[in-house]
Amino acid sequence: MYNFNALLARLKYIPRWSLMRQSRREDVAQHTTEVIFVAHTLCLLANNMFGKNVSREKVCMCAAYHDVSEILTGDMPTPVKYNNDAIQSAFKDIEKIAVEKLLQTARPQIQQDLSCRLTGSCLTDYEKKILKAADKLCALTKCIEELQSSNSEFSSAFDTINLSLKEMEMPEVDFFMENMLDGYRLCLDELARI
Repeated sequence: MYNFNALLARLKYIPRWSLMRQSRREDVAQHTTEVIFVAHTLCLLANNMFGKNVSREKVCMCAAYHDVSEILTGDMPTPVKYNNDAIQSAFKDIEKIAVEKLLQTARPQIQQDLSCRLTGSCLTDYEKKILKAADKLCALTKCIEELQSSNSEFSSAFDTINLSLKEMEMPEVDFFMENMLDGYRLCLDELARI
């Protein structure tokens, strides 16, 4: 029996932001879906507006799998995960072991193709940067959602993530932040106006 896909279905049980009080709970499956959409948009902007040559298919497939290790590890809170180099290095090793274990649950004939998606090893450095930016943008939009719900618990996270995105110095990310981010502050009626 090959349990890889059944394990993927468990992403919906992994909570995010576990150290934060949330007005609406978010799980890894929801986050992953949003990262795929944002990554696709960033790829389109990069290629069509800024003369890059990135593979939106590869980036989006890697986005779909970017947090699957959390099926076995849970979502490690950022302040813990990046507290110091030793913790960060140890957690990277744990994530690597989790990915290897997940791959073993897939049919052997597809493990190699899956491996590069789960690890991102099939991406160029710039494509990896796009995926990282999409992940951060989705964390930023979660902060906006919480702040819109008068939850000041996310104000420090917003400032930190916002600054890290600006420091990436990517024109497609800057464009997204300047022209698309404010939409996350609008209600459905305001968003649907043409």
